Amino acid sequence: MLASRWDAGWDLVHLVIGLVRIGIGSLPAVVRYPVLALGGAFLLYCVVTRWRARRSPADGLAETRLDT
Repeated sequence: MLASRWDAGWDLVHLVIGLVRIGIGSLPAVVRYPVLALGGAFLLYCVVTRWRARRSPADGLAETRLDT
């Protein structure tokens, strides 16, 4: 039986999470916590930026947007 594409996607997500945990876990605590803090700050920045962009469309883009 073939796996669905969702199963393959979840397997890929689990692989990436496992590799990140191994990579982060092997760092000393002095390096690990700042790396985690920077990664969390970057993730928060991306979420807030995307949220703000979706909430207030830029001026002039509404007329030129192509919906396909």
